[in-house]
Amino acid sequence: MGELTDFWVGIQHWLFETFVGPVLFWLGKMAWYEPGFNAVEFVMLGAVQIAVIAVGMRFFERRWPLERDGDDRLIAVDRVYTVLNKLGIVPFAIFVVTYPLTQEIEFLLRIWGYAPPRLERLLPWLGDNVLASFLVYFVLYDFASYWLHRAQHAIPWWWALHSLHHSQRRMTVWADDRNHVVDDLLVTLALVLFAQLVGVQPGEYVSILMVGRLIESWSHANVDVSFGRIGERLIVGPRFHRLHHALANPDERHIHDHNFAPVFPIWDILFGTAIYDGKHRPTGVDDPAVDADNGRGWLAQQATVFGRFLRALTPRSLRAPAQPGLPPPAE
Repeated sequence: MGELTDFWVGIQHWLFETFVGPVLFWLGKMAWYEPGFNAVEFVMLGAVQIAVIAVGMRFFERRWPLERDGDDRLIAVDRVYTVLNKLGIVPFAIFVVTYPLTQEIEFLLRIWGYAPPRLERLLPWLGDNVLASFLVYFVLYDFASYWLHRAQHAIPWWWALHSLHHSQRRMTVWADDRNHVVDDLLVTLALVLFAQLVGVQPGEYVSILMVGRLIESWSHANVDVSFGRIGERLIVGPRFHRLHHALANPDERHIHDHNFAPVFPIWDILFGTAIYDGKHRPTGVDDPAVDADNGRGWLAQQATVFGRFLRALTPRSLRAPAQPGLPPPAE
């Protein structure tokens, strides 16, 4: 294990010293030396995730697909989202925007004398158990993600952004990263601030993010997989999450407002948003304007969804007639 770690760190050092470091020096941004070094590892981890998705998860989709028919051209744009996100291109843009803000907040917290409540202080035994510490912080991260996900559905202007994720008719392992950059920015900022408040260390946060995103990619897979009656209540799988992407119908207008949890279904169970009925439903959205996302490329989707977002922010008295299917603006 030590040799593998040394090999990984060696690659990280080589990539940074060969490519990233010289660029930072040329730009006069050596203050970003440490974040830049960490970013190299983020890209490396992203490459590993793409390999796991493309080789491992896609094997199950090709071997045991739930939906065998459909237009595979619809998922091409999702591959673009996955590459842009997993290799850090979109996260880097978000980092550039959020880093000064998060640093300022961290600075203010220090001035105010706030020290993040590291759980190891409350539970000293966690400091001696790396796995237990990781799992505790992972659960906290997932709890925050659950409530953020509910907010994405409940707040009209946020749903205008998040609806892009739900517009895909062909659910596959590539669909998890199908998000608007503003949506990603808001979620990232909220989770980074939450991590700072509860004392998650950067190394732990990266590990949590990687494991969580891989599980979320698998939960979008085009397979009908359950972990059994007990297992499917312990961890989110494709059958559980597929219902969250179900196409609304007159009898189930809010079917997609269930099964929000990214990793642990316990939050849906505790807060009354879990559905375990085993039914196979088509996926997508019942709003023709949002469904039209399926015929657009990455840039067109980003531009169109940003327009939906701006319209949702516009006061009702100044707004043109609402697009069918989008929820009314919050008063």
